[in-house]
Amino acid sequence: MDDEIIEVVDDGGVVTGTAPRAVIRSRNLWHRTAFVIVRSSAGDVLVHRRALTKPLAPGWWDLGFGGACDVGENWHDAAARELWEEAGIRTPLHHLTAYRWDGKETRETGHLYETASDGPFTHPADEVAESRFVSTDGLGDFIDQHDVLDASLQLIVPFLMRPPKRMEAPA
Repeated sequence: MDDEIIEVVDDGGVVTGTAPRAVIRSRNLWHRTAFVIVRSSAGDVLVHRRALTKPLAPGWWDLGFGGACDVGENWHDAAARELWEEAGIRTPLHHLTAYRWDGKETRETGHLYETASDGPFTHPADEVAESRFVSTDGLGDFIDQHDVLDASLQLIVPFLMRPPKRMEAPA
């Protein structure tokens, strides 16, 4: 996975080249990402704990599923692919916003989506250690009691503190 080739972008999001994932990580280069918030039909948020084998924030909790875009892949397709790879679901995605994250361990430009699903979910062991639904009312307590990725706290939490976009979970 560290030899996977990813597009490098400038701080404005324009593709400037490609590099192996390991180089992107070691040099903290800007790259393209896409993430998806999953809500249940009741509006609860599917949170997940990252696998202990993940190089970035192993064992930490995340509020969205996602990752780096493949070379030439558009944002929506990357979000749908990541959701399939990490949660085992294919559902319609609703675009929420574009974002930039200038973190000390990762620098990303990307798009955030939202979807609804009650599962069932399947998680590859090398990606996700566990997942569970958390109510939006209980999200603050969850965050206080767990290590949650800074990017999730800054980019995703604001979208969880509002009613979900009009959508229904597939039967």
